[in-house]
Amino acid sequence: MFDLVSVTDMKGNFIFLSASCKILNYDLDSLIGKNVLELVHPKDLPEISLRFSDLLSRFDDNQKVEYRYRCADGTYIWLETVGRFIRDDKGNPKEILFSSRDITERKFAEEKLVKEATRRHLLMEQSRDGIVILDQTGQVVESNRRFADMLNYPFESMNRLKVSDWEFLYPPDRLIEMINSVDEKGDHFETRHRRRDGSVYDVAISTNAAWFDEQKLIFCICRDITERKQAEEALRESEARFRSVYDHTAVGLVHVSLDLHIISANKAYHDMLGYKENDLIGRHLKEITHPDVIDENFQNQAKLASGEIDHYSMEKKFIHKNGQTVHAILDANLIRDALGNPTYFLGSVVNITERIQAAAEREKIQAQLTQAQKLESIGSLAGGIAHDFNNLLFPIVGLSEMMLDDFPPGSPEHSDAQQIFEAGKRGRALVHQILSFSRQSEYQRIPVHIQTILKEVFKLCRTTIPAEIPITQDIQIDCRPVMADPTQIHQIAMNLITNAFHAVEPTGGTISIQLKEILYHQKDTTADHLASGTYAMLSVSDTGTGIDPAIMNKIFDPYFTTKGKGRGTGLGLATVYGIVKAYGGDIRVDSEPGKGACFHVCLPVLETSEAKDIEKQPQPLPTGTEHILLVDDEKPIVQLEKQMLERLGYRTTCFSNSVDALAAFEMDPSQFDLVITDMHMPNLTGAHLAEKMIAVKPALPVIVCTGFSESINREKAAAMGIRGLLMKPVGLMDLARKIREVLDSKSG
Repeated sequence: MFDLVSVTDMKGNFIFLSASCKILNYDLDSLIGKNVLELVHPKDLPEISLRFSDLLSRFDDNQKVEYRYRCADGTYIWLETVGRFIRDDKGNPKEILFSSRDITERKFAEEKLVKEATRRHLLMEQSRDGIVILDQTGQVVESNRRFADMLNYPFESMNRLKVSDWEFLYPPDRLIEMINSVDEKGDHFETRHRRRDGSVYDVAISTNAAWFDEQKLIFCICRDITERKQAEEALRESEARFRSVYDHTAVGLVHVSLDLHIISANKAYHDMLGYKENDLIGRHLKEITHPDVIDENFQNQAKLASGEIDHYSMEKKFIHKNGQTVHAILDANLIRDALGNPTYFLGSVVNITERIQAAAEREKIQAQLTQAQKLESIGSLAGGIAHDFNNLLFPIVGLSEMMLDDFPPGSPEHSDAQQIFEAGKRGRALVHQILSFSRQSEYQRIPVHIQTILKEVFKLCRTTIPAEIPITQDIQIDCRPVMADPTQIHQIAMNLITNAFHAVEPTGGTISIQLKEILYHQKDTTADHLASGTYAMLSVSDTGTGIDPAIMNKIFDPYFTTKGKGRGTGLGLATVYGIVKAYGGDIRVDSEPGKGACFHVCLPVLETSEAKDIEKQPQPLPTGTEHILLVDDEKPIVQLEKQMLERLGYRTTCFSNSVDALAAFEMDPSQFDLVITDMHMPNLTGAHLAEKMIAVKPALPVIVCTGFSESINREKAAAMGIRGLLMKPVGLMDLARKIREVLDSKSG
């Protein structure tokens, strides 16, 4: 009786599954069309794929196979499956019938038997050493005959013994502590054991812990070292004095033969170069000497051996076992025998790698600090320029927007006003880019059509990139929008195109820009950090020199640049990488030296339903009749804002001096329903003005207007009790909506 019955086409795609397949916990309809191999355990897949291919190629059915199959919850069960062909009237195979049986319990039982066999094998009866397995109480679980012979106990009686029955040096409570401290890493120590007749012998023990059937067992290998201990005793005292200095000094010590092979080296020397103790014995010095210093080092050795010098000191570079460079100070002497004949070289080595690395790191940090200070200065200048430019744009945007409302659509005047308004908005976007560069504007994610941004970028690039360098475009016009900040999308495109220009600038070449939607499945690629779905892929390629594979893993590191002095900050690709990752996207690069490079940026698109939901429909201007206190130190802006507010139906009281505005407010706070204030004003900033007014009238709604948000953002404003924040230049619609948002939330 088979548990599971399924039918696939000749490619292995499910076309039928019996109800019994529900033991896999899948919705059976969801499996229709999936390939039978998709749910096979990765470790079993190569064998099952081969068997499936064999089935199809030789039409040899009725073969049984065993493998693990994934259930809906991610667990696996073992199946035994037989595949048979379903044939048409002519006898040709047209489908495959798979009959499967759940053999999970049987496989678990087999696995348990394997464990038992493994445990038995560990006893290694043929070993010359005694082997004993203890539980956590010190009770013997099993031992080999050699261990029984060492203790002079009958082998059959060993399971009745505890470790305390033969241990001579350690008391029972200490033995239990030692047993409990043993882990998988193991331990090695020497002690003394007591035989059945009471005699004592020396033993070396290697221990480690292992788990069998949820029980911790201690595996001990015991070697009788009585003869060795007796031989060593005569040398112990003199050797101990020498080893105390040789092994415990922090300085690396090495004995080298006259033909430059290592005779011996202490632990510090081995540790410094990443080797286990004695692993360097017999190796030639050239194996661990850096090529940069090998000639100087060996020339000094030759002079020392010839007697030309009696000592030398040098800064030497070694090669660590992992391939890294170790910097050290080497002092070398020639040791002679009683007759004055050279016998070997003695070297003392002090590791100065950390000191060298620290100096290099200080230089790197200083360079980064200098670069950061330059960027900070540029950012401050950009912020100041943007602030003044915003004030110039304010009347252009505001007045043109009101003119659009005054002139009838389709009239020449309305068309002219529309052009002025659009130019003002482009100027506002440019200011936003400047502020983004100086990190003085807030990023706001909105639905963005990348193809629209690319039009602006292309216009800008054509004014800065020489005409003899072609820029080709392949833009999918109906590419769906992504949720992003337009300025950051602009920044991504500009950085990638600028890098492409620098790549083709020396020798000429072509820059290509492509935008298209792609459907991504995790199983289609190794880049499994992207979720499956639809992405807008922006690709910027060039036919330049390409990227050296040696630096490919560094190109997204901050401050890393291959451009000459004054040509790059090393922040472009790092910035692009950070933006893309923040949006849940990915950036990849394909490059071959001499064949150019192509950067692919993938950003998740908004689904059609989402895009429709966020499309803005034309709405009438929200109006009101409340009394608004308006404060801005720029009189033209005050006049414009007053005109805009009165057009919206509001009553206004205006001040170009924040101190005067505060005085007027304090005389009669109740007459004002809302305060709109500029942020950056002399004497009393907008934030301080709002703070003082709210202290007088806690429920007072306040809106702050600012050209850049270095000193205030939405979080800071909310913490101060400020209800709204508007970025200059303020349009009529933005102003109208924000006022109603703040006032209506107050009344609600």
